Amino acid sequence: MEEDDDDFDNQDDLNEKIELSVSRFEEMIRNQDRYFFDVDALIRIIDFYIENGEHSKALEVSGYAFSLHPNSVNFLIKQAHLFAITGQEKRALDTLEKVERISPYDLELHIIRGNILNTSGQFSAALECFKKALPLSDVKDEIYFSMAITYQNMLNYPKAIEYFKLAIKQNPNYELAMEELSACWGITGKLQEGIVYFKLLIDKDPYSYAAWYNLGDVQCRLGNFEEALQAFDYCILIKEDYAPAYLDQAHVLAMLGHFEDAIQKYKQTFEYYKPDAITYFNIAECYEKLEQMDDARTYYKKAVKLLPDMAQAWYGIAITLEFEDRWYEAIHYVRKAIEKDAHNAEFWLLLGDCEYNLNNIEEAGEWYVKVIEEEPELIDGWISYAHFLTETGNAEEAVAITDKAIMFHPECAELLYRQTINLYSAGSPLESYHFLEMALEKDPEGSGVLFDMLPDLKNDQHVVNLIRNKKNNP
Repeated sequence: MEEDDDDFDNQDDLNEKIELSVSRFEEMIRNQDRYFFDVDALIRIIDFYIENGEHSKALEVSGYAFSLHPNSVNFLIKQAHLFAITGQEKRALDTLEKVERISPYDLELHIIRGNILNTSGQFSAALECFKKALPLSDVKDEIYFSMAITYQNMLNYPKAIEYFKLAIKQNPNYELAMEELSACWGITGKLQEGIVYFKLLIDKDPYSYAAWYNLGDVQCRLGNFEEALQAFDYCILIKEDYAPAYLDQAHVLAMLGHFEDAIQKYKQTFEYYKPDAITYFNIAECYEKLEQMDDARTYYKKAVKLLPDMAQAWYGIAITLEFEDRWYEAIHYVRKAIEKDAHNAEFWLLLGDCEYNLNNIEEAGEWYVKVIEEEPELIDGWISYAHFLTETGNAEEAVAITDKAIMFHPECAELLYRQTINLYSAGSPLESYHFLEMALEKDPEGSGVLFDMLPDLKNDQHVVNLIRNKKNNP
């Protein structure tokens, strides 16, 4: 049975033709028959399966195609490509050797081989393949890009930058090349060069949304957040549906503390692409910062519905419940977080706090000890454990623990203030004054925590004088 390859009037006709070809091929397999397909029809079927991620079916078609058309290089090339993307590099290279014997100047031969060699760490050989491909192609942007990626893998960033620029020169809207170029400048610490470069691109084409977007990215990396927001604005004006610009604007706004504006930007992306778990999580964090815990909880739950293994989102739900003193419920969700990530000390710390507030003293103590023993870099762990010891009548042990914490974090004023309170509560005011003086040297503005935690200190004139003198004579 033969299938004609007619001209198509429009894309709908082409799609219909592809569907018919695929349907006929699958019918042939079901019937265990052999139909005849011409070369173009078989290539369409292979491409259909590749686009749908059905690589094993695509390989099956390519094998059948080669049996029908044994002199067609196209099917060997398709096979080699499929072997490469399914991790069968040896078979891909063997197939390319067959191609080379038939058609040594085939462009795809050198590109596929170069990509395989690059992936396997044979960078110099990969570059030689790409150099052979260059004179065979009128459109060189993808080849330059592959060469740049190879240099990037070799950690030769100046060369990578050179070839990313060549790719962009060939294709001024090459988004991925611009993004990789920004990354290279970030790694080499030459972000100012990036600003100059993207501004030159914009001078040549003020309507290049990709150039505006990447200018914003570089400005953001430099901490020039207002300039970054402006660049993203221009990107959106040019290409209203460019979701990455909305996302990056939202990230910047959140970093600047403009949480309501950030939420709005995140939600605008829903108009252009299906929201993912990360976006829901970011929205939830913004609501949490605004102390709108119902809304935060809603979006954390949306995140875990899409990505059940997202431990931080389970933890986020627990945090919103902790804020509302809903300890039993918080325990359930923080345990879910620990189930997904058993090595996160912040999760253990929250579980300790929940157990303590439910008066499960022994369990709380065990979690606090686990935090300071396994994650001594977490300052909040030391502070919470010291507070726990003080509140449970172990003032001297609280002093000893905070001493140990200060050994790990000698520059942390919060620990010094905590030790001031510990010593004062333990009946050692003279020692507490010494720690207060050290704390005031490091952070005089942080002294308010003393009176929040131990209001009786307001009645100690020496403490009041120390704080007043330091603020008056910084």
